[in-house]
Amino acid sequence: MTREAFAAAVGLPLGVLTAQAERGYWPQITVGKRVFINVEAVRLKALERAQEFKL
Repeated sequence: MTREAFAAAVGLPLGVLTAQAERGYWPQITVGKRVFINVEAVRLKALERAQEFKL
């Protein structure tokens, strides 16, 4: 998913999301000169974290 679309989906300003992604907080994939957020990696990480809190 593009950074712009992901920022809109999660409700963050594009500048904040870009800064976080460049610091490594969001997994990125670069294809040529375009940069995408790896939504599947985000989903899997969220699933792992949810298992930590399961009772």
